[in-house]
Amino acid sequence: MSSSREVLSLYRRILSLARVWRATVESDSVIERKYIKEEARRLFHKNKYLQDPLEIRGCIEEAKSRIDLALHYNNPYPRLVNFPQTFVPASKHKRAQKRQTNQSKPIYINSQE
Repeated sequence: MSSSREVLSLYRRILSLARVWRATVESDSVIERKYIKEEARRLFHKNKYLQDPLEIRGCIEEAKSRIDLALHYNNPYPRLVNFPQTFVPASKHKRAQKRQTNQSKPIYINSQE
């Protein structure tokens, strides 16, 4: 499947999910539906002009991950993340610590930066 087809299919999937979304507290359903639509529009417009296939693939994977998390936890909002921080003396191994922190960063929070 070409990336443009996959992106459009993913966008349609998110919008259809927003139409049928039911919050755990029924009175919040309308608010959460609106959030899903606005977040999808914001991120898809933000990434509209991406050309690099790797960046596009990363955004697609992030969107799929966020859909799966939203369905699993019945919560459309991004999950909080605690990054593991290892103790490294201040003067040594700063690059290694930074690399480890970047590698432990989940894919679903890339859009939250």
